[in-house]
Amino acid sequence: MSRFLHSWAQQQQGRYLLRRGLNFAQKGNYPAAVQSLTAALSYHPQPTQIFVRRGLLYLQQERYAEALTDFDQAIAIAPNQATAYGHRGLVRYQLGDETGALTDWATSLKLNPSDGTVRYNRGLVMAQKGQYQAALEDFNVAIAQNPLLAEAYLHRGKVRNQLGDQAGAVKDWEIALCNDLRLSEAQQLLVQTQTQVDSLNLQDQFQDLLPAGLTIAAEQQGTQLTLTLHRPVGTPVNYFQLPNVLRDRLVELQLPEVRRFRLLAKAGDSSLSEWDQTYGIYDKAPCPSPHWRDAVATTLLLFPPFGVLALVLAAQVKPAYRRGDYPIAARASKAVRKLCLSSGAIMGVMLFGLASYGVYTYVEGEYPNPAAKTAMTTPPEDIEKPL
Repeated sequence: MSRFLHSWAQQQQGRYLLRRGLNFAQKGNYPAAVQSLTAALSYHPQPTQIFVRRGLLYLQQERYAEALTDFDQAIAIAPNQATAYGHRGLVRYQLGDETGALTDWATSLKLNPSDGTVRYNRGLVMAQKGQYQAALEDFNVAIAQNPLLAEAYLHRGKVRNQLGDQAGAVKDWEIALCNDLRLSEAQQLLVQTQTQVDSLNLQDQFQDLLPAGLTIAAEQQGTQLTLTLHRPVGTPVNYFQLPNVLRDRLVELQLPEVRRFRLLAKAGDSSLSEWDQTYGIYDKAPCPSPHWRDAVATTLLLFPPFGVLALVLAAQVKPAYRRGDYPIAARASKAVRKLCLSSGAIMGVMLFGLASYGVYTYVEGEYPNPAAKTAMTTPPEDIEKPL
């Protein structure tokens, strides 16, 4: 009986030392945590658990040799310990043994296929090796097990981008940021991807202006747009007329903040530029009409609330043009025109309503309702009296 009580007391001592070590680890006191877990090894009934916990502490302190020894001990005691294989694989990878790491992770997943941490770690290695499909499968499982693992979304987005799924990559990076706003890399990737998409959409605006065989790429840098033209050798290009054609299209597009464009042209596979000039987009564009007459004669008289606003906008057209802000001048001119049209439409609706009401009143006066007239002229004696 005394032997049983002694054994039971030792087991309780071991459990106490384990809890004490974990508490120290939570507070960041790793030396005290290691000391407590080491003492627990002499009493705890499940030493495998102690070796795994202490190995993790060594791993967090980058003491890889000690961590490897502890995970080896855990596996020697319990060969089916999936967690120990998973952690030992990470230690082996940190020590440069990639083959050993992949072997340990394969064993761990054979014992526990749904281990999200092991899947995530192996997915990172697969992505680095360029095995994107295998990496994608691992990240899918990791996210299914832990939907809040922001880093998994970040790296799965990279893999999807490599596989050509740009929409899926953008979605993953957005979810990564939603889960962790500190992931600046996800934000940078989103900005870069959006810039690439905008550049592709923008260059499509100019492709129809070029002769067959020529291609053009667009890249915005601040207030300047760089248009890089590639032409096959033997295909002629009029570099004195082409800038005017491109400028006219840019005036139509009115890209925000863009005020200049650079035309850079190369022929064939040559790295040298055969044309490199910078132009102002709105230098030759005429001043948009302020529509003063319409604002005064139409808008102000027909619908004064719109008329006052139209006058304010019309007064901004020429000053904006003189200071070189053509887009603002053009938008103000268009707004004045729209206000004029809106005033005419509103006045038309009001006149139609007044005319309809006048016609209705006239008809009622000239041709009253026969039933109402009969009711009013019914002799009193014909009305049934109550009993």
